[in-house]
Amino acid sequence: MVTEFQSKAEAYVHSGDFEKVAKMALKDIFGEPLSSSVIYHLGGTGAMTDPSEFEKKIRMIFGPGAEMILGYVVKKLENPRKRIVRSKK
Repeated sequence: MVTEFQSKAEAYVHSGDFEKVAKMALKDIFGEPLSSSVIYHLGGTGAMTDPSEFEKKIRMIFGPGAEMILGYVVKKLENPRKRIVRSKK
């Protein structure tokens, strides 16, 4: 069964935007150090390239709170203006 999140996120996988935006969204929500920990618990960057795997693991880890995280990722994906790339200085 394909969820709403998966159907929306699949469109961004081939361009590589899904992985970038998902990482950025996690950083926005949790901050830099905690987002690295979340990515580790998701299974590393491998889980960040597959929306269905990403969704499954986010739901496993965060339970009901996963809806907020997944909704934020979709919001970032669908609105390119919200994709602010932070440059390292």
